[in-house]
Amino acid sequence: MLGKIEKLLQRCDIKQLHDLKKIVSDMIEKEAGNRSYWDDQNGRKQRREERFDTNLLGTLTRITDVKPGERKEYSVTVQDISRGGMCLKVDTNFVPSRVVEITFASPGGKIKHCFMEVVRVRKMTNENGSWLEVGCRGASTEEVRRLRLQEEQVTRTRGKLHSQRGILIILVGDNSDEIERKLAAKIKVKNYSIRRFDSIHQAMHNAEKLQAQLAIFCRGSRLCHDSEMLDELKLKPSELATLAIIESEEDRMPLILAGIDECLMEQNYEEYLFHSIERAMVGHALRQNKKTQQISGRILIQSIDNTRINLVTYQLEEHGYSIWVANDLEEARNYVKDPFDMILADYDVDNPEEFRSLRELFYELPVIALCDDIVHGQQAIVDGAGNYLCMPPTKEDIQMILELATSHTKVK
Repeated sequence: MLGKIEKLLQRCDIKQLHDLKKIVSDMIEKEAGNRSYWDDQNGRKQRREERFDTNLLGTLTRITDVKPGERKEYSVTVQDISRGGMCLKVDTNFVPSRVVEITFASPGGKIKHCFMEVVRVRKMTNENGSWLEVGCRGASTEEVRRLRLQEEQVTRTRGKLHSQRGILIILVGDNSDEIERKLAAKIKVKNYSIRRFDSIHQAMHNAEKLQAQLAIFCRGSRLCHDSEMLDELKLKPSELATLAIIESEEDRMPLILAGIDECLMEQNYEEYLFHSIERAMVGHALRQNKKTQQISGRILIQSIDNTRINLVTYQLEEHGYSIWVANDLEEARNYVKDPFDMILADYDVDNPEEFRSLRELFYELPVIALCDDIVHGQQAIVDGAGNYLCMPPTKEDIQMILELATSHTKVK
């Protein structure tokens, strides 16, 4: 081939040879550029920018923690995307929650949908205006459930604080103390209820009876140097958040380790009191939610009815349980060796054999029948059910089966 080309070129004049040289040089340079475009790191970056900077325009849906249940859609530009996350360009009026739902069109027009956790929000400005740069990372189904539970808990806690209803704050300190008097005056402005106690023992003993949400220790630094007071602090109800007014920053860590949710410096307490109250209550709610999830376990639902599955799953997940689903008995057999606390299963009064087989399969666990009415539920108990749930289940019904699961766990 090269010999034939050489003979052909011998017939060309000098001008034609120069033209051919230019064409070949351009072809070689273009090919070298294409190779770097496809092979090296800069080329990969360039391809990613070309694919995602202009082509990926999508809709981002967020669930705000300001107004529970609200959903708003924002147009976004996907600035960068990787296996583990995305970088988005969003309008400055965007208020992200912990989990966002993203729908975007990939190259070729295919619509993709995913949930992600917001990990970074940064305001950017240039000559063209301002926008928010939002960094997201991929989140598994379990992480999405956990983050949403946390966000719902934060929403409920903030809602109580902002509505100024149902909040009872206990002040622990001497009535003659100037800090105690000023705290009481500021808290009354917010219309929160107040109860005062001179000793920690009295406060902790009455907190659960009064259904208090927060205890403020007016002289928190004294707790660090009194072991008896710290021991009494351990008696506080699990639902009670705590805030300590401290004299020195050195007192913060010992009190946090002792179970205090938030510490506020004495010289700043008048300015930052209500911010600290919110941080103490929200932080306590999140920690309690996490503990609940650690205590809670796994439940297997065997059903072919998606409506039943959704009704039960939503309420159980609110209590921190991980839910697994099997559509039939054969699929349920795959989970025999897995550690579950309870089994929920369809009960067909006309064909109870499958329920009985499931009962034998998980003979060590409580098996709850999912029924349409009480009559079918009573028949399910005859066939070996530990109890039954009529659809749709009430909160009281769910609480009943959770108590059964808890008692079974304790027996184990």
